Amino acid sequence: MGIRGKLLLLAAGIAVPLVVVGALDLRNMWQLSRSQLNDSVKQQVELASVALERWLDDQKKALDAIAALAGDQDTSTPTIRENLENVLHTRPFWLDLRITNSAGTTLMSQPSRREILPTALNDFLIAEMRKRNSWTVVTDRTIDEARPIVIIAVPIHNSGAVIARIDGAAISQLFETIQLSPQVVISVRDINGRALYRRRGSDAPSETDVSWTAPLASVLNDEQTNVVELTSPIDGIRRVYGVAHIRQTGLVAMIGIPSSTLYEPARRRLIRYGLVGLIGLFVAFTAALVIERSIVRPVRRLRATAQQLGAGDLSARAAVETGGEVGDLGTAFNMMAAQIAEREERLTELDRLKSEFVSSVSHELKTPLTTIKLMAHLLQRTDLSEEEKLDYAKTIAVECDRQIDFVSNLLDLSRIESGAYKLRKMRVDVRELISSWIDVERHRADSLGLRLTTYFPVGLAVRGDVEALRRVLRGLIDNAIKYTSSGGEIVISARAAAGQMIAISVNDSGVGIPEANLPHVFEKFYRAEFDELADENGGAQANGTFAPGVGLGLYLAQHIVSQLEGELTVESKPGVGSTFTLLLPRWIDSDPGERSEQNAGVKALVGS
Repeated sequence: MGIRGKLLLLAAGIAVPLVVVGALDLRNMWQLSRSQLNDSVKQQVELASVALERWLDDQKKALDAIAALAGDQDTSTPTIRENLENVLHTRPFWLDLRITNSAGTTLMSQPSRREILPTALNDFLIAEMRKRNSWTVVTDRTIDEARPIVIIAVPIHNSGAVIARIDGAAISQLFETIQLSPQVVISVRDINGRALYRRRGSDAPSETDVSWTAPLASVLNDEQTNVVELTSPIDGIRRVYGVAHIRQTGLVAMIGIPSSTLYEPARRRLIRYGLVGLIGLFVAFTAALVIERSIVRPVRRLRATAQQLGAGDLSARAAVETGGEVGDLGTAFNMMAAQIAEREERLTELDRLKSEFVSSVSHELKTPLTTIKLMAHLLQRTDLSEEEKLDYAKTIAVECDRQIDFVSNLLDLSRIESGAYKLRKMRVDVRELISSWIDVERHRADSLGLRLTTYFPVGLAVRGDVEALRRVLRGLIDNAIKYTSSGGEIVISARAAAGQMIAISVNDSGVGIPEANLPHVFEKFYRAEFDELADENGGAQANGTFAPGVGLGLYLAQHIVSQLEGELTVESKPGVGSTFTLLLPRWIDSDPGERSEQNAGVKALVGS
């Protein structure tokens, strides 16, 4: 299968599952949106039912007060009559108020000449109160079918009841401040499904009322609130109705919102998402074909360039004509080719450095051996004085130590690379450390026309490794001698520094180090170039360096000083000289016996 077929298969493998998952998500989104909208409708109808319950409770409280008074006094007393008059006066929607006995006979009423309750209605009220053992609410349409009356009956604790007839229009005051959108309906219905109150959010005239008994019975059952989508039997509009029972009354509050108003925006949004998914599927297949064309040709050119590179043409590079991933691939290929060419150059350079390293090591070994051989031949002469023999023997010993130091540096390099290089930390007397071998170095400096002076107070001691510090200082002094011309001066000094540190400095008046080379002098195998500073004491070698060496001394010195919790710094100016400063922790005496033992060890190590 070619790239085109694979891309089409890939597009189908990605797009089809996404479409399926998207369809399922859209379905879940629709169900979630519908549930949220239904919850919103339910919350609105619950608010309406709460408002209606509070209104009924307010009416019932007045009746409770009269019932309590009638239970304690004779119902014919003027006090009860005055109380009835006061209640009616403060409640303009109350049509009348009466007190009845257990048989339903009216004992007192206000106004006194109101219609007598129908016997059937009176019996129904008494039966409902006995059944519930509580107050009850019914509707009365006997006077005017189009003008329902709300009847609230509250039992008197000994017998009888207090009954109020309230104009159904009073309910409209509860909802008159609610702004309704067109076709939105809010209504209150009695237990038979007949409307006590109904208002629609438009200027359309009121329709003839129709009983909702069957729809309400199917919606609520035993639930307090519910949401259902029904077609109104009054105006024929399909709405989402929130329906809520008004507790202990049989009344039902309803809010109906047209389905087109509530669900249609979400439905249109889901349809739009579905169309976008289908368009995305088409675009995916089209893009697969376009990508196939944009990939194949650059890849073929890249393959030809790779074959050239594999054949040994390190200058072969891919032509990058486009951006994006294919262009990045071409750029990455060119970077790889450049790195391969650079690696080949580095391998060639490493071969050259290896040859130079072998040459430098050979020179470092040959020069001291030549001196040892010469001194050995001189010692074979019989006309030498004892002082000359001793001087030659010391020179041989110094050169042997120099060889040992050189070999130790190579071994230390291996230990450092492997992480096995460890140092001992003990008391080291600075004066004894330097004085033990400074005479030999002074003799070497004198032979080269250099002045070697020292300055260090008595009693300075550092915490470190004797042998390692000796090699570090000898390496610094050896470099100073190498790079200082005849007539120059080398000063070795020691002093107390801040922070419980001891500073040991090696200052020379030599050629100095160029500023650009200073950050690299402590790097492994690094050798600074001094072509312009070469003088008669040592001409520049073929490699451009000023004096022989392998570039390990300062690298090892930095590592040793760092492991001893110290610091090695350099200050230099070309043509003026250099100063290397060794900062080491001051030794703090803890046990005089231990200090004496360590001093003895130092003398033994650095003795003749």
